[in-house]
Amino acid sequence: MSRRVPGACMMLALTACGGSAVPVASTPTTTMTTSTPETTVVSTPVETFHPEAKGWDLVWADEFDGPSLDLTRWDFEENCWGGGNNELQCYTNRSENVSVDSGALRIVAREESFTGLDGHEDTPDSSLGQTTLPYTSGRIRTKGQGDWKYGRIEVRARFPEGQGLWPAIWMLPTDSPYGDWAAGGEIDIAEAVNLKTIRGAENRWVHGTLHYGGVWPGNVFTGRSLPLDRDENPADVFHVYALEWEEGEIRWFVDDQHYATQTADGWYTEFPGYDGTMVIGDGAAPFDQKFHLLLNVAVGGNWPGPPDDKTTFPQEMLVDYVRVYECSTSPDDGKGCGSSSPEAVHVEGVVPSESVFAGTLTGTFDPSELNDAMPVFEDDRVYPWDLDVYTASGGVQLELIETDEAGHGNVIQATFDTDEAVLFFQSSSIYDLTDWSEGFVEFDLRLVETGSASSGFMMKVDCVFPCGTGDYPIDEPVVGEWVSYKIPIPDLLSHPVSSLDLSQVNTPLVVFPAWGDQRGAVLQVDNVRWTR
Repeated sequence: MSRRVPGACMMLALTACGGSAVPVASTPTTTMTTSTPETTVVSTPVETFHPEAKGWDLVWADEFDGPSLDLTRWDFEENCWGGGNNELQCYTNRSENVSVDSGALRIVAREESFTGLDGHEDTPDSSLGQTTLPYTSGRIRTKGQGDWKYGRIEVRARFPEGQGLWPAIWMLPTDSPYGDWAAGGEIDIAEAVNLKTIRGAENRWVHGTLHYGGVWPGNVFTGRSLPLDRDENPADVFHVYALEWEEGEIRWFVDDQHYATQTADGWYTEFPGYDGTMVIGDGAAPFDQKFHLLLNVAVGGNWPGPPDDKTTFPQEMLVDYVRVYECSTSPDDGKGCGSSSPEAVHVEGVVPSESVFAGTLTGTFDPSELNDAMPVFEDDRVYPWDLDVYTASGGVQLELIETDEAGHGNVIQATFDTDEAVLFFQSSSIYDLTDWSEGFVEFDLRLVETGSASSGFMMKVDCVFPCGTGDYPIDEPVVGEWVSYKIPIPDLLSHPVSSLDLSQVNTPLVVFPAWGDQRGAVLQVDNVRWTR
């Protein structure tokens, strides 16, 4: 739980509520030596950029000079839920995983079995139990003690290395009016995966990313990756990872190199309005609210994959300092103090796609009034299950195709111009479908073109991210022929990675070629329904 020290909180566009006055930090001028369980690294701080000279005022900082973590600024997360990414660590508040030593924060990932909460503590549920995972690590945040809207955030850090290691410096909304992840947005200041592993070349990339759009799986993400010089690998050398955030524009820096920019014309948020129809947020939404900072080291997960036999433990992320600045000339919108380089890449982003269907989906729906079938798509959308796609890059072209085949009138056709997308049916509301626990999810698929799809096909059912069945493999559809699927719901409930809660279903079907091999695939979908 968050711990606050009583006192007034200044109401600024960039606000921090802490237990003491913000320290006035001086720029380090000495060499800093840090030790890990494996090596000793000497690193000289980067001093070529001075934010104060650009009009930035320091409003919140932690130099990690004390004997332990300052709980007036930071809060521990303690759970084993896997971060919604099938990660393999439990986060703890133990000194073995999070400590302050010799002027640096240490977040240490260890290979050790640990049992903890099978869910996130922010969304307590009486049905959540305990689970055991094979690794431990640390994840801390400033939520409720450091929450900001616009400014410059700097974190000087050195990352861990090895297959399956995923350090992150990132931000989440503190009180989002736009809904759950990722409609409320996520700002990734710096992430890295699998540093110093060999995949054609030594991995030395850092990544800056925005997540936005609708609630999962209707979300998207866009960003930029930067390869550092071979002698500047983020696992060997401290770097200053910085973000400049102003109204309608966000810029990423490593040391004093501005390498990426995203602007509000390339992001959006989508959320249900008062009448239940989906609304696109105005202006710079969702990145127009207060966000807080998170620091963590994940182990495994969908992006890096699990550790392998070459991964050594313990591994640690070292953080020299965290500093947050406010633009003195225009704190309300953050403009006027930023730095910009013409060599930085402008990331185009994603704008919401128009539906292939005309008009707003309307109607009434009461699961208790259903008999033996719940239609989801039959020639057209069926209230309340609207159709959409999630795409991480590239796009999916959706069409409504009229056929004269027996049993198939209008069908959905999806053409994949990406390797990272899913097609799904979803409602803005959640429904209790526990009476269908012995039923089936049924649908018809036809593969028109295979494209690069060579890794199989998947389906799943979701109950508001991250609740769901996880990816459930299905038999590959046949080119040019309709194939009917009848998936037992008990099988989905017992799937090894499933957390499906039938009392909270909002997405009765997600279907897609397996990620990584989708481009050029053309898939038709019809006769989507639940039966019992």
